[in-house]
Amino acid sequence: MVDHHPSAVIVVPMHERADILLDLLDAITEVRVSNPEFRASVLSALRLAMSIGLLRAGRLYSLHRDHRVKAIIAHGPAGQGEEADLALVSAVAEDRSIMRQQGVFAYPLGKDRHLFGVLLLEDVADDVGRFLADIFLQWHAVAEFIDIEKAELVDENYQLRQEINTQFSDEHIVGVSGRFRQVVDSAVRVARSVATVLIQGETGTGKELIARLIHTHSPRANRPFVAVNCGALNDGLLETELFGHAKGAFTGALSDRKGRFEAAHGGTLFLDEIGEVSATMQVRLLRVLQEMEVVRVGENQARKLDVRIIAASNRDLLEEVRAGRFREDLFFRLNVVTLVIPPLRQRTEDITVLFEHFLNHHCRRNCRYIRHVDRQVFELMRQYHWPGNVRELENYVEKMVVLAPGDEISADLVPISLAAYAGAGEQSATNADFDRLARQHLRQQIGDSIAAGREDLYDRVRERWERYLLRELMETVDDNKSRAAQILGITRNTLLNRLRAYSDLNRTWND
Repeated sequence: MVDHHPSAVIVVPMHERADILLDLLDAITEVRVSNPEFRASVLSALRLAMSIGLLRAGRLYSLHRDHRVKAIIAHGPAGQGEEADLALVSAVAEDRSIMRQQGVFAYPLGKDRHLFGVLLLEDVADDVGRFLADIFLQWHAVAEFIDIEKAELVDENYQLRQEINTQFSDEHIVGVSGRFRQVVDSAVRVARSVATVLIQGETGTGKELIARLIHTHSPRANRPFVAVNCGALNDGLLETELFGHAKGAFTGALSDRKGRFEAAHGGTLFLDEIGEVSATMQVRLLRVLQEMEVVRVGENQARKLDVRIIAASNRDLLEEVRAGRFREDLFFRLNVVTLVIPPLRQRTEDITVLFEHFLNHHCRRNCRYIRHVDRQVFELMRQYHWPGNVRELENYVEKMVVLAPGDEISADLVPISLAAYAGAGEQSATNADFDRLARQHLRQQIGDSIAAGREDLYDRVRERWERYLLRELMETVDDNKSRAAQILGITRNTLLNRLRAYSDLNRTWND
């Protein structure tokens, strides 16, 4: 027989029980703080309430949203069987009100759309039951929020890892040349070891890409990959960035902070541009690499590390050692395995496949469709000496995708800075080179216009050269429009009107 709960069951006077409940609340709070885990907290609360005679037994039935039982947390001898319990829980879940069945009181934990569970208490006063039910409802809500947040974080972490693994997977290591594939194969082989790796290559050749490839193929793949650009920070900043600092170690150190070495514990630390580090920092780095322990700035405590080191430099570190600018002992500590990435000008067969890779990537990013690429574009690119290597190639491809007026990339979209150097080897192009190439481009545009019967040649040529002029000028003067107008010999308003005509150049032109 299940009845709706009538009047409260009074065991002791109300004013005395109020003091007891306050003491119980203090005790419950103390155990909750020491162990906030939901099940442990509920068991401790039931045990405390029983120990001072406020109830004989208690059971909390946690429910799914469809009212199926998710978990049972029980303490004390049950006065009825599980079938009777489940029938009472089902009735309360349906009615969402307090009920009683042969000395067992049932309290719904939640009244609106979401019922977290049902609390069954035996031989309990109504105010004590409501008191425990309110506490358990709060705990249940917090526990579910934490579970949802944790699940979201786990899912986000998984997605980020998948994205990173996809971005740096083998299929995104683009190149067909033998020298480059040899570097990739060596990187995969060395990944399975714990050896320190030194990657050398010019700026833009993809040193971090190879470092991440090593990490993703290593047993540490599910641990952190932490990258630090050593050349971007002065000694003071680099020291705290790498080693961390203690609270109060210097002005502004308001709390303890772990460094990148500690952040990479169990994983991989990538020290980019290691050749830029000062002699003082080289000494500190050497000690950390030898002892595999780090001391935070402002502390004396040494912290043990488990970190795989990958270093990179665009300089020839052996030459730096011979010149006395890099410590020999640090060089040999880093130079366990060396991978040298060839510059793009030494693997011209990769230019076409890299171009296609970046073309597809930036077409997707910019919602563009390119149907055809003029063969002369590839010819010009193969003649160029690529001081910025793969990074420079990607930059040029993105510009051409953005600037293409239709679904074709023609030779006139090739940046002048590239076309002027094409065929000039590794030396700067002379005026004669530039004049020759400029005339070649103009002849082709004239021929194309005549063949197509177009009558806008002047506007097309002026727009193209003006666009390049404005872009280079604004970058040179750091977007200072007044200065740019002065150099051009025009008014600021005239300059703004010309800039607005080229929406792809728009940054802060409207101010």
